[in-house]
Formats: sequence, structure tokens, C-alpha cells
Amino acid sequence: MFRYIVLPIVGFIVGLLIISLGGGGGAIYVGILTAFFNIPPAIAASTSLATTIPTTAVGSFSHWKAGNVNLHFGLTMLIGGIAGSIIGSLCSGLLPQDMYNKLTGIILVLLAVQMLFSYIRKKKKRDDDMQDNDQAKKSNTIKAVCFGLLGGVMSGLVGLSGGGPIVAGLMILGCQALETVGTSVLVLLGIAVTGFITHLGLGNIDWKLVGLLAVGTMCGAFAGPFLLKRIDKKNLEKVLRPVLFIMTATMGGMLIFK
Repeated sequence: MFRYIVLPIVGFIVGLLIISLGGGGGAIYVGILTAFFNIPPAIAASTSLATTIPTTAVGSFSHWKAGNVNLHFGLTMLIGGIAGSIIGSLCSGLLPQDMYNKLTGIILVLLAVQMLFSYIRKKKKRDDDMQDNDQAKKSNTIKAVCFGLLGGVMSGLVGLSGGGPIVAGLMILGCQALETVGTSVLVLLGIAVTGFITHLGLGNIDWKLVGLLAVGTMCGAFAGPFLLKRIDKKNLEKVLRPVLFIMTATMGGMLIFK
């Protein structure tokens, strides 16, 4: 009875605060299912990915309607994300869990530092980048594929959403905070679908858990973008950018010291 009450509430909070901010929520799902409900990691990973699909679909549609999606970076990252998700799923049994957590944590902390430097650099030279536009576009496309690949590998290995590298990557590539949020949710949808399909043969899915989490999360993911749209964009940009930075750095630190 406890899970019937708690899981939809957890789902709503994750959908409203995490998926709406582009974090994906996969790590939270896996953590809650394993720590509080004693669900085996393989089932928790598959359940997490299955839950992420409908919720990121709703979030993507809402963000697209709100004009928060950069299709160029989104589709480019998705190419790397799908490839990474397949590679990660096939290699999921090769890397010890502790080593994976520490490695992922270090990557996220490094990405957070890069986000910070990227923001400082962007402030210093706003109008100096008009030359070498074609070269910058090519470079950004390669970076976008690499960030997508990294997020996909994270998702495939243990069922996490891979949101950390995607959010960090979009901010490093110069997207505005709201654009980062909307585009990352679109990329996470593609990664979740790929990871779920490849995980089907590796772990069972508890559809009851998926349903309980998905109902709450879909409501939160649908409401989030419209709430964000009502807030003044300039003030939101000021708040959202440091929030995304803190989220990435905190996730990294938690995984390192887990």
C-alpha cells in the first residue's frame, strides 16, 4: 500500500523539478527503487528507462510548444546518444558498479567545471565570434555528438537517464538555459527508448512500478514547461543557469563519494 501512495508523488516531483529542468530523473528512480523498495538493480534500471519514455515524450512536446527546443543540437546529440546507449547496454556487465559510479562522478564534475569556464568565457566575448563561423559550427557538431555519446553510454550501462552530460554539453555549446532544458529532454527521450529496447533482454520490467511512477511523472513533466514559461525569462535565465550547474556538480560529487 505504501508504494501505491509514495511512488506517484515521487514521480510528480521528479517530473516537475527534474525532467522539466532537463535532468532526466533516471538516477533518482534507480536510487529510490533500490534503496527504499529493495528492487534488484537490473529491474530498477529497466523500470527507470521504461518510466522515462512517456515522461520525456510529454516533456519534449511541452517544451517544443513553449519554443524551448534547439532541433539542430537535439538531433545531432541524439545520433551520439543512440550509439552510446547501445554500446553502454552491451557493456553493462563488464564494469563493476563502484568503478562506474566513480568514473561517472568524475566526468560530471569535470563537465560542471567546463560549464563554469564556458559561461565566464561567453560573458567576456559576446561579439568577437562572428568570424570562423563555419569552423565553429563543425566543431560544435562534433562536440554535440560526443556529449550525446557520453550520455547514451551512461544510460545504457545502468539505466540512468544520462541527463548530466547532455545538460552540461548544451550549456558548453552556448545554449540559453531554457533552450538547454527543452533540448535535453528531447535527447533523453531518444536515449531512453534505445536503452529500454536494448535492456529488454537484460532485465525484467515491473510494469506495476512503471505505471505508478509514470502517472505522477507525466503530470509533473507536462506542468513544468508551462510553469517555466510564466516566469520572466531574464530572471529565469539568471536562476536556471546556476541551478543546472549545481545539479551537475552535485550529481558528480554524490557518485564519487557513494
